[in-house]
Amino acid sequence: MEEVETITDEIVNASYTNAFDLLIGNTDFDTLSNQDEFYLPKDYDDADTVLQYFEEMEDYDKCIQIRDRKI
Repeated sequence: MEEVETITDEIVNASYTNAFDLLIGNTDFDTLSNQDEFYLPKDYDDADTVLQYFEEMEDYDKCIQIRDRKI
């Protein structure tokens, strides 16, 4: 039987942090794939979706970086 992993707030945060790092160029897929495991949200390449997540988390430093990258 397969083990089903529960999606926790920690996993969600890690996935959006990975998406953020990809969007602004802090990392790439090769680097992520060298980790034991990594997560990405479904729309990881949609800057508006990633921005909305960090707005909800009130992480405005990341919001500014995403906004500036979109300009």
